Parts: sequence; structure tokens; C-alpha cells
Amino acid sequence: MLVASALSLLAVLHHQVTDEASRSSRSSASNSTVATSNRRPMPTQVSPTRAASRTPPAGKVTSFPSAATTGVPAGTTLTPYTGPSTITATGTVIDAKRITTCLVVKANNVTITNSSFASVCSFNILSDSGATDLRIADVEIDGLADPASDSAVAGSNYACLRCNIHGTTDGFKAGTNVVIDSSYIHDLTLTSDSHNDGVQSLGTTNLYVAHNTIVLADGATAAVILSTGSAPVMTNVTITGNLLGGGAFTVYGGYSADEDSLEKVGNISITDNHFSTKTFPRGGAYGPLTSTDPPVRVSGNTWYDGPQAGDPVQ
Repeated sequence: MLVASALSLLAVLHHQVTDEASRSSRSSASNSTVATSNRRPMPTQVSPTRAASRTPPAGKVTSFPSAATTGVPAGTTLTPYTGPSTITATGTVIDAKRITTCLVVKANNVTITNSSFASVCSFNILSDSGATDLRIADVEIDGLADPASDSAVAGSNYACLRCNIHGTTDGFKAGTNVVIDSSYIHDLTLTSDSHNDGVQSLGTTNLYVAHNTIVLADGATAAVILSTGSAPVMTNVTITGNLLGGGAFTVYGGYSADEDSLEKVGNISITDNHFSTKTFPRGGAYGPLTSTDPPVRVSGNTWYDGPQAGDPVQ
């Protein structure tokens, strides 16, 4: 059954997420085989199409991703990527590569692991229309602080696990069937006219954003924004267990009764997140949450730090 399978997949994804002792073994790894063995592999059966059926883990996560727990494992030996910039071969695997080009994925079941990107691209990785089940894990993407780097990953039908994202304008542009899990989105490229979001969706039917750190500097728009006004539909969205901060509002939840069409939205939940006051005392410049009118479900969110640490976010 889909729900049972999703519960099993979620357990694998979150197993040992808070075990910092095992994470610290990265720094002592002396080669890519050892370094990789100390990290949870991306399950081969993880499918972004199952995002909507996932159930958040019981209890609140209190340890969050950082540079130490995301990106290329310490000790991994990278070699230059010399493959095509447009991936058309089903089942392509890219591992332990230093990538300085933009990748457009047009094939199904592509896997990119233990690799670094450093390039100026509209999208460093684009899961192009029609491609399915792109899996990205233990990858660092650096947009080189160039405003022309629009976002690190864009498109639909992809999962990103333990990704370290920085130097781009947006972290992720999330279409349908997208999983963003245990990743670190930080130090986005701010300009006087940029619109910076950690995760931005202009429409989705399945989006799962769990256990990420997205605390953005003053000048960013949102850690997570569901832009229903720009969307044909915004349904089956789970935002849970993240550390979030910054933005005008930190999270735009997808439905404002005064502005958005109710027919577009459904099954949106924003639960058990922790909101940081690092950038603004109110989480965002104007507050932690907006556009969260029913039927958007909001519960269990708390302040991570500041004078109200541990208190519910109202």
C-alpha cells in the first residue's frame, strides 16, 4: 500500500538524522569509500511521487542540518566531470565528481551523489519536463554568488537529500513530486532587486520539505514560499520539522482568503517547525507566517531561540 510504503521510506530517510556522533565520523574518513560508508545511502526506492503520502516522524527534531552534515562527505576524492551537460540515458549515475557545468536531466532514474557543483547557471540542476525520479544526495551546489545563478535545483520529480546549497538566488524551485530533506540552504545571493527564497513553489501537486535548515539573511523574501497566486494548483504540501528564519515573512503558506482561489489549494500542512530569531526578532521582518488561512493546517510550530524559545509560534 502507498501509505505503508511511504512510512517505511520516511523511517529510512530520518534514521540517525540526529545522531551527531555518527555524523562526525565524516571528518576522519581518508577516502571516498570510507567517507561514503559513514552516511546513510539514498534509498533506491525513494520516489518523489510518494511525497504527498509521507507522514511526519513522531516528536520534534532538535538537531538541524549544517555544513558539517550536508554536501560532499569529508575525504571524498572528486574527479572532473566530463560527461554530457544534458543527460538523456536512463539510469545514469554521477558519483564523486567536480562539476562546473549546468546539468539538464531529461532521463528517468538519474542519480547524482557525493559531488560538488560550482558554476553560474540559471539552474545548476534542472529536472526537465518528463524526467522522473531524479535522486540527488550528499551534493554541494555553489552558484558562485552570481545573480545569474537563479536556483540550485529546479523542476519536478526530484528528491534532494543532505544537499548544501549556497551562492544562488533561490535554493530550490519546486514543481510537482519534489522531496527536499535534511538539507542546508544558506547564504543566498542578495541584490537590491532580487527575490530570494530557500524553497519556492509556483504550483505543485506533491511537495515534501522536511528537516532542513533554511535561515536567510536580511533582504531575502522567504525561507519557504507557496505562491498560489502564480499557480494553477497548490496541493499535498508538507512542511515539517525544519529550522526556518528570515524573509519578509518566513513562510508563505499558500492560501490567503482575501487573495487566493480556494479551488486551487488543498492538503497543505505546516507543522512542528522551529522558527529562528537570528535574522529578525519576529522570525521574518513582519512575522513567521502568512497566507495560512484554512484549509492550510498549522500546528506544533515553536520558537527555536530568542526570549520566547520553546514557546508556540502564534
